[in-house]
Amino acid sequence: MSKTIKYAGNGALIGAIGFLTFNLFNQLTKNNDNPNFKFDWKDFLISGGKGALIGGTAGAFIGGVKDTKNSMEEPLNTSSILRMAVHNMKLNKLDQSFRELSNKAKKITCLISSNFQNKLGGHIVRIGSTEDNTALAEDYDIDISIPFAPKSFSSTSVMYDELYNFIEEKFNDPDLIKIRAQKKSIGLLFEINGEYYKIDIVPYKLSQSKGNKSKGYLFVNNDSLFQRNSYTKTDISSLKGITLSPVQQKIHIALKTWKRNFDIPISSHLIKILLLDAYKSNKGKIPRSFTDKLLMVMLHIRNEIHYKRIVSVENTNNVLTDINDSIKNRISKSCDKVLDDYEYQPNSILNYFA
Repeated sequence: MSKTIKYAGNGALIGAIGFLTFNLFNQLTKNNDNPNFKFDWKDFLISGGKGALIGGTAGAFIGGVKDTKNSMEEPLNTSSILRMAVHNMKLNKLDQSFRELSNKAKKITCLISSNFQNKLGGHIVRIGSTEDNTALAEDYDIDISIPFAPKSFSSTSVMYDELYNFIEEKFNDPDLIKIRAQKKSIGLLFEINGEYYKIDIVPYKLSQSKGNKSKGYLFVNNDSLFQRNSYTKTDISSLKGITLSPVQQKIHIALKTWKRNFDIPISSHLIKILLLDAYKSNKGKIPRSFTDKLLMVMLHIRNEIHYKRIVSVENTNNVLTDINDSIKNRISKSCDKVLDDYEYQPNSILNYFA
């Protein structure tokens, strides 16, 4: 919709309401001064019409100026610019701070491996965005998954506490600021080159079944007065099996940056699943340009966030779309804003992703 029409409509509405309110106030004042005064409906309606005319004209003028300016804006190669922007957003694994954090992760891994070698049920591996090539340069951490054997501990709670106490007692690093117990992991916060970075250690206890090397249970650390500590299912192999193509990785990075910069209340994991779902739903009609691919995913998120039931691959009891309707509305409206602005001015997409 052109700004001329949109602003004219909004201006007419605002003008009408303003004039009607002013007329109503004046007539009520006269009524208080003169008990015999009769409310003049004709004058009231005429004033509303005047307000609508004046407001609509002013709005149309302002909208017309914007439309003229918009029509003169030179079209940009948004796909090329967006690809370059994504390249700059993406974590460079040669970055000095990342290399230092990565070395600390290796140090922790070796320490845990040597102490718990008789209790481990498999290889300690890194998971998450740094391994998926979708980590943001300005917002990342390293996630380490630690599988313990089925009979290694009497419970996931004992597993978690013993590992936490061991790290707290044995791991020393000059850059370590604090160790904290998180809901499903143990977080280690470091200060490196004046910035804060985190390593998340995710221990889980493998379930006892023949040939199982990845399915197990995470400890859930509930610090609420009304909830007790518990555990939940996981399957690291299933999580690592969710892979994105190089182009999809770029789209994911762009959407994660949009989420971060505009405070969109949606998890990066849900974005990833909806991205793959968008490709599946549009199979055979995937657009060619990077910009159109990005818009396709945003349109899919906008259309499906209220209706799609998406469960986590590692735990079917975990419904990723089981979120508050008000949050879904925010997500949908945020997508609408990008899509509407693009329809009016294609260059505007750079305001959100570049």
